[in-house]
Amino acid sequence: MVYRDTSLWNDLNELRCLEAFKKLEGEGFPRGKQSEYALDISLKSGLARGNISAKICNYKSVAGINNESHASANTRYFYNKYKYYSIAAIRELVKSLE
Repeated sequence: MVYRDTSLWNDLNELRCLEAFKKLEGEGFPRGKQSEYALDISLKSGLARGNISAKICNYKSVAGINNESHASANTRYFYNKYKYYSIAAIRELVKSLE
């Protein structure tokens, strides 16, 4: 995928956000959990928690849960490629890139 050279976004961080989205989906989107997951990813990635949370919301939009957003081509690509993967399978992909 294509990322700006000055950005901390990369395949690993996209997959981390997709994993968080899949967890939230499986849990029924409990209040407060998205913020927890975003903080965890933020600490690992160096990206701001708000940016991570917005990315997770973009996955919700691409999945048709939220209203349409301006999700990146990368987010759409990752969602379409991995939407049928289990959380465990996505976790393995994340681990392989860490």
